[in-house]
This record gives sequence, C-alpha cells and structure tokens, in this order.
Amino acid sequence: MTRGWTYHAPTGRALSGVVGVAALVAGARLGGRGNKVLWTAAVLPDVALLYAIAAAPGFERLPRYAVRPYNTLHSPAVPVTLLSLAAVTRSRTTAVAGLGWLAHIAVDRAFGYGPRRPDGLRY
Repeated sequence: MTRGWTYHAPTGRALSGVVGVAALVAGARLGGRGNKVLWTAAVLPDVALLYAIAAAPGFERLPRYAVRPYNTLHSPAVPVTLLSLAAVTRSRTTAVAGLGWLAHIAVDRAFGYGPRRPDGLRY
C-alpha cells in the first residue's frame, strides 16, 4: 500500500483532479477565462513532449534525452516557484501562470501520468 498523496492510488488521482480543476478555476477568475498566459502555462509543460516526438519510439517511452526536461517541466516545484514569486512581487500575471502550470501537472496526475524513469517509461 502506498502512503501519502500519489497518482498511483484512486484517492490520489481524485485529489489531483480536484487540485487541477481548482487551480484552473482560480486562474480563470484571476486572469479571465480567455487569458493567454493561463492557457499558455497550462500547455507549456508538454513542450518536452514536442522536443521528444521525432525520436520517441512510442507514447509510452520518451527518448532518454527528453526525460530530464519532461520531469523538470512536470515538477510541482515549477508552479510553486511561480506562485511564490507572484506572492512576493504581487504579480497577477505570474500567479495566473503558476495556476495554469499547476492545473496541467495536477490533471496529468489525475489521469495517472507522473514523472518518467531514466529509461523514458512511466513509473
């Protein structure tokens, strides 16, 4: 049995889904539903997939060179950093970006997509 908040457990996935929806709603309320920063930040973590797509043997395995960028862009540390910076600078735009980024990561976790192993497969 896995302890804590994990995307491997049904309750962890449900919690991730709630966090993702809440972050998206908060970002839309703060910046507006059509805010370009919100939607750009919400898809930006998948730039690593574009980086890997030409050499990827399939969706399940990323090439080794793309694992670190993928894991970095899908790390909760990125939106936490953006939201912390927004709190310090009182920047609404940075807060909206952090919320969009957090929404992406949380929704990925809700659907069972987490970090990649060094060989490119999912954990």
